[in-house]
Amino acid sequence: GGRSGTPLADLEVGATISGTVKAIQSYGAFLDIGAQTDALLHVSRLSDDFVSNVEDVVKAGDRVEVRIVSVDVDKGQIAVTMRSEEAEAQAADRASGGGRRKERPQRSGGDRQAQMAALASLAEKGFSDEQFVEGNVVSTLDFGAFVRFDASQLAEGVEGEIDGLVHISALTVGRADDVNSHVSVGDKVQVRVRSVDAAGGKVSLSMISKEDEPKPRERGQRQRAPRARWSPEEMGAADWKDSMDGLEQPSFVNTGIINNRRK
Repeated sequence: GGRSGTPLADLEVGATISGTVKAIQSYGAFLDIGAQTDALLHVSRLSDDFVSNVEDVVKAGDRVEVRIVSVDVDKGQIAVTMRSEEAEAQAADRASGGGRRKERPQRSGGDRQAQMAALASLAEKGFSDEQFVEGNVVSTLDFGAFVRFDASQLAEGVEGEIDGLVHISALTVGRADDVNSHVSVGDKVQVRVRSVDAAGGKVSLSMISKEDEPKPRERGQRQRAPRARWSPEEMGAADWKDSMDGLEQPSFVNTGIINNRRK
């Protein structure tokens, strides 16, 4: 069962709508705008002024007015903004080749720097992608759950907490129709780290053991029936951060690791 709401194809770019903040990440806020999937309000689009910490501007539960910037029906992604149209136009000019960006937003101040340091340390020291560690669910979205865990559980000499995404397809063996029927905010869960992108600040987690996870080759050939046909709406915005990093830093696009379940 897909989520009810306005189909993405019916959303109008440029329209002003109101939405409710569902979850905060270092790179932006996810909003419920009454559509079939949540919209991303990227940190760079919170204000005409530089914003280093998303929660300086919005918090979970806030009701905000936003403008639709782009809709990707295939990927099930909606981007919205709180910036003025002039600021959006200037940013688009910069992104399309006008000059280098002088500053790269430090997306969430100290928290983000601490997470990046922990990620870099973990990537350097190495980790087992089969080992389960305990984490806490910090937010849930249509397409997965963000889980925070203590990185010291994975490798000696690594300190700090890391937030990673458990995509909806990695919550359980077989198909999960609804994230919230499996996990809720505050739950203690066992997760394993599938991959780390230290440069992009992204961590892909799974609640399925490595043996139970379908191999990438199987997905392209004869995938097991319960996992077979994911619609873009059900897949949700698994690669939001890649897409948005691509927009914000046109000279460097991270390779997708979180969305490696898309066919």
